[in-house]
Amino acid sequence: MLTKCKAIVIKSINYAESSVVLTCYTDLFGIQTYMVNGVRSKKGSIRPSHVLPLTLLEIEAYHQQNKNMQRMKELRCTPMLQSLHFDMVKSAIGMFMAEIMYKTIREENQPDPALFTFLFNAIQALDLQQQAANFPVFFLLHLSRYLGFLPKQNYSVQHNSFDWAAGEFKTYDPLHPGLIEPQISKLIAELLAADFNNFSEVHITNKQRSDMLNCLILFYQNHTDTLHEVKSHKVLAEVLGN
Repeated sequence: MLTKCKAIVIKSINYAESSVVLTCYTDLFGIQTYMVNGVRSKKGSIRPSHVLPLTLLEIEAYHQQNKNMQRMKELRCTPMLQSLHFDMVKSAIGMFMAEIMYKTIREENQPDPALFTFLFNAIQALDLQQQAANFPVFFLLHLSRYLGFLPKQNYSVQHNSFDWAAGEFKTYDPLHPGLIEPQISKLIAELLAADFNNFSEVHITNKQRSDMLNCLILFYQNHTDTLHEVKSHKVLAEVLGN
């Protein structure tokens, strides 16, 4: 059945001489894999820049429920991203986001309108940001809501330490290996309370940001079965100055 839908490119793999295989998250069908022909052909109307990870698309494709790979007829980049793929920092953040999405959103044919809207808005917010360094940790914290393991927002003077295994704040004990020191835990609480409009106003040093990112990756690994290693994390740390 020929259907129009919105899609977010998560992964692109070259196939044969001029085709690519796209893994996308769509608003109507959840995770889907598409064959797109002629992308690397000089005569093709679809260019490689149209199918970079995190590109936002409107597509027209032939969907068959029992097929592992769908055939795409047309695609259009909309809204057009202005800086995400050209700014070194944003590009590294985008690579990190795409890897996290690829390894945590695995259920095919399972649409989730709320998750799709969050991802769609997050990509546009990153594209428009002037100060994007906080975005990776902000993204991880808020994506966890849609994956089903949002940390309990119980931060207080007494519960001043984030327990990444339990996903909640507890009283700090330096002898407990799973408890994060209070200063970074306070920043996690502030980012949990932030939104796309003000997350960059949370003041975090490069060292704190690096420690927080490592903590949140452990948090994800403890709550998912598919996030074993994050390869783009090292590149991201270098770009952000850690």
